[in-house]
This record gives sequence, C-alpha cells and structure tokens, in this order.
Amino acid sequence: MKKCLILITLMVTNQAFAHPNHDTSLYSALLHPLTGWDHLLTMLIIGVMAYQFPMKKGVILPAIFVSTFGLSAVFSSGLGVGEEQLHLLNQLILVTLIALAVVHVVLTKLPLVLITLAIGMIGVVHGVTHGVELDISSSSVMAGLILSTLAIHAIGFFVAMSITKKHQWVLKAFTICSGVFAATVFVQSI
Repeated sequence: MKKCLILITLMVTNQAFAHPNHDTSLYSALLHPLTGWDHLLTMLIIGVMAYQFPMKKGVILPAIFVSTFGLSAVFSSGLGVGEEQLHLLNQLILVTLIALAVVHVVLTKLPLVLITLAIGMIGVVHGVTHGVELDISSSSVMAGLILSTLAIHAIGFFVAMSITKKHQWVLKAFTICSGVFAATVFVQSI
C-alpha cells in the first residue's frame, strides 16, 4: 500500500488529463506522451504486457495500439468538440487505464484475441482524444506521437525483461497501483 501511495504522490504533481496547447513541432509531439501520467502509464503497461508473451505475439500489442491510435487520431482530427466533450474523452482515457490494469492482472486467463481487442479499443480512445486536441494534420506531430509512443512501449518491455521471475509481482503491483490511481482521479472528476 505504501508503494501505491508513493506512486500516486509522484504522479499527482503532473496533469491528470490530456494536455492541449502544444505546438506543431516534432519536439513538442515527442514530449506530449511524456508529460501526462495517463499516457505514460498506459504505454508502459502495454510494453510490460508485450514482454509477457512470446516475441511474435508480444509485438502485436504495441503494433495494435499504435495503429489504432494513429488511425483514429487522423480520422478525428479537426472535429470540433467543446470543453464538456473533451472532459468526457479524458474521463474515458481514465477508464481505459482502469480496464488495462484489469486486463494485465488476468492476462494469462484471457485469449490473445480479447487482449488485442481491448488494446485496440484503448488505442482508439487515446487516438480520438489526441486527434481532437492536437493538430494531427502536421506530419511532424503524428511522427512525434508515434515515435514517442513506440519508445515508451519499448521502455516498458525492457523494464519487464530486466526484472527476474522472482520479482515479477512488481509489474502487477505497478499496474494495479496505476489502475487504482486512475479510478481515484476518475471519481474525483465526476
């Protein structure tokens, strides 16, 4: 429990929701996923989950997320949404982080098809949110978001790879703490 509280304290210092007002530079797009705990945790957990499958199957998870994220961002770009709709999208991102924590905890009991479907839906929610809050029409923004997303997935993968079997519980604890934190922020946002 102490570890959860420490994690929550560290993450509260950052923004809880998606964070607009980035410019259209590659640099800004590369930083965007790193400046919000909701983005960062989601992508790290997907990277961790990818490691827990044989390589050929594991690569599917980040690939599904990135492709659904990218396509839905492009298709939703330029949609005019108000503050209320953006708030709902941000709440939905929190719900996806909660769902991702549940999927990770029961990972070995679910068929790969259901896991990839869940990852795809999570990618769509993140993509739509980014599509409406950022200028995705700029190729540098899309490239930056995708490169940064892939890098964070890779970090999650390599962190999971570096943890011995004896300490694999740390990965589940991290995921559970992330889900609990997202649920707490979600309840506060209602």
